[in-house]
Parts: sequence; C-alpha cells; structure tokens
Amino acid sequence: MVKKWLLSNLIGIIITVSILITVVGLIISLVSKEEIITHPNNVQFRNGPGRQYKSLASLKSGTRLIVIDKKHGWWQVRRSDNEKVGWVASWVANSTILKTAKPISEATIVLDPGHGGSDTGALSSNGKYKEKTYTLRTARHVRAALKPTGARVIMTRDSDKIVPLLKIAIPGEKNKADAQISFHFDSSAEGTKATGISQYYYHKNSKTLAEVVSSSLNNMPLNNRGVDTAAYIAIKNTSQPAILLENGFINNNADLKYIRKSSYQKKIAKNLTTALTTYFKQNTEMKKCHYLKKQNHKLKRMQLIKPQKQLKIV
Repeated sequence: MVKKWLLSNLIGIIITVSILITVVGLIISLVSKEEIITHPNNVQFRNGPGRQYKSLASLKSGTRLIVIDKKHGWWQVRRSDNEKVGWVASWVANSTILKTAKPISEATIVLDPGHGGSDTGALSSNGKYKEKTYTLRTARHVRAALKPTGARVIMTRDSDKIVPLLKIAIPGEKNKADAQISFHFDSSAEGTKATGISQYYYHKNSKTLAEVVSSSLNNMPLNNRGVDTAAYIAIKNTSQPAILLENGFINNNADLKYIRKSSYQKKIAKNLTTALTTYFKQNTEMKKCHYLKKQNHKLKRMQLIKPQKQLKIV
C-alpha cells in the first residue's frame, strides 16, 4: 500500500524534497553571511580590491553591507540599499576612530625598522648606541602618528628580533602595500665629517614617494642631503612603492644627540604623516558622499549670509 502510494506520488515527493533543500540552503546562506555597518562617512565603494581601482560611490556612516569575499584586507560587499556589488577597505569601513575617511585612510603602509636581534646595525663612535634601537623607536612613533589617519599600518618587526633581508618585502607584497618605508641610521668612515639625512628609492614607481617625503623633511635639524637611487635589498626586492630613509649618522656625535631624542623621532613621524597624507591625496580618486556634499553646501550658505546691522532707534 505504502509502496504503491510512493510510486504514484514520486514526482511530487521529489519536488517537495528539492524545495525543502533549497529553502534550508537559503536559510543557512543568509545566517552565515557576514554583515557590516560602515562607521565613518566617505567610505569608498570601488570596483576592485585596492585604492587604485575606480570609485563607484562614497558610502555614508550606517550603510549596511553583506560580505561576499575577502582579498588582502579588502572586502567584496553587496549594498543592502541597492544590491550593487563593490569593494571596500575593511579597516576603513570598520574604523571606530575615523569620522570621515580620507585618501590616506585606504592606504596600507609597511614600516620596516632596520636591523634587530643579533644584527645591531651601525654603532655610535663609542660603541654604546645601536642603530637597531633607534630604527624601532622611530618606526613606532610613525605608527602612532599615522593612527588618527585610519591608514592600515604593518610593521616588519615590533620587537628586538632580526628580520632576514629577503623576508622584509613579504608583508608588503602579501598585503599589496601602497607604501613601504625602511628606517635606518647612517655610518661613515669619515666620522664627524659625515652628517645629515638621506632618502633612497630603487624602482621608478617609488620616485614620487621619495621626493614627497624628502620635501617634508627639509625642516629637520640635520641637513637634508636629498633623494638618490640605491640597490638596497629592502627596497629592491619589492614591486610596491618603497623607500629607505637614513635619518642621521649614528657615529657622528653631533647627529647622535638628535637621533637619541624622542622629540627628533616624533618630528620625523609628524613630517612623514604630512608627506604621506599629501602623497595619497595626489594619487587617489575619491567620490564625496551626498551627505558630505549637503553639509558643505549648507556651511557655504551660512558663511554667505551675514547678519544685518541693527538700526539705532533715535
């Protein structure tokens, strides 16, 4: 009896089971989908996973997004308001620091404090002070200065450990860095005769970065010797824009007085943040969100309307 019923209703059973499987699949899919809500205004919605891709729109704070895919920190998302698909920088969309995203906010910046661990780097004239100590301290100050910008900052090392030369470029390549900056302090056989700071690049795609950074360092207390090319492994073995900074001669006692001061390291950090802000503003396409446009228009109208002078009643 049951067998006969099953055979006569086979098609209906198959259709019912198929519908149930589809419904269950959809429920699982919806539950497992990751949703994010943008925190800052002006989050760029791009057509690819990187700030070099075209901006399709600017998202205001509170925009709901469904995460579809992830690629080196960029997330492919679907907008819940119009179902359009694009890419956002995850660290920007999720930022609780930013109120409004800027061009530098989308940047991935690798900071490479030279030497470390058993590799002390250059030494002061008395052998007491090590290059590795001050490269790390300077890089940490730069990271702190960059934090309010919302940029994603990656350190090749954040402790007294050695990073093999051939591995320095790995974090930048893996995360498709927009800039890599290596920190060093010079040394010369000439001793006290050699002084000043220098900036180096190797690949052509790094020249503009080196020049913008160099210009920002002209206010340093040590003479700026300028930009030059050099085949340093740290900046040669990468396809990303990369520069190396020599921030003074550690075996020159006059330079060393500055190198040891946190105020000097913080000045480098402040100047670099200014330079990077300028650099990314020059080469990043951004759209303004309608919310910001309205706010700016309202502000301009308020500035144009001047209060009228009250007439004296005689």
